[in-house]
Amino acid sequence: MKQLTFILTVIIIFAGCSNDKPSADVTPPAADYEIINIYPHDTSFFTQGFEFKGDTLLESTGKEYYSKVISYNIFTPQIYKEISIPSDVFGEGITELNGQIFQLTWQNEKGYVYDSSNLSKLREFSYSGEGWGICNDGTELIMSDGSEKLYFRNPESFNVTKTVIVKDSNGVSCKNLNELEYADGKIYANLWGYNFIVCIDPLTGMIVKKYDLSGLLSPQEYYEADVLNGIAFRNGHFFVTGKFWPKIFELKLND
Repeated sequence: MKQLTFILTVIIIFAGCSNDKPSADVTPPAADYEIINIYPHDTSFFTQGFEFKGDTLLESTGKEYYSKVISYNIFTPQIYKEISIPSDVFGEGITELNGQIFQLTWQNEKGYVYDSSNLSKLREFSYSGEGWGICNDGTELIMSDGSEKLYFRNPESFNVTKTVIVKDSNGVSCKNLNELEYADGKIYANLWGYNFIVCIDPLTGMIVKKYDLSGLLSPQEYYEADVLNGIAFRNGHFFVTGKFWPKIFELKLND
């Protein structure tokens, strides 16, 4: 997750979804998506959270001194509002539920809640461990912490109501679950260090599909950017981007 160095890249490539080595199916099949449209993306954004509220795109960014939440229109483009968090805090994923935006932080063990209409801060909440990605199923928040676990949490108390272990088709637990999106009854997740998205059954934790997105950027663009991280769902299509990416891709993912 965070700043991707050469050493970490090598480690993750060989680490895969298990503790010891990747399972036989860790490399996804050929890309099975269609590019519907491409939009510009601010290359200063170290993308951590990515989600639509209507036609408004909500994005959170990371790194100390640079972490913020932005609401904007990618179709114009027009920035409506942005809010920065304290300079010593590393921002993480966001999700919007019932008129409120929930934002995680990496290692600060606290999060922020904003009014989604104007990004005014409403309150803070706390949790143990790291914060990575977050989404919601319309009722509960769903959070990742870099492990193989997804935590379902009450949006008022932030108490854990259920924990699901994510596994691949070989039954091997899958770590490094990053930015999350809930769509059509499934959880979609980036895996830090890989250019693919996994689709997860929220009831069983089973990975039911992998989408290879490694061909989205050119080699030069990948060289200048960082990892794939950012999944937003709108009107049947997925919008994806990455940290410091120059583009947002609107995709149709094929079953």
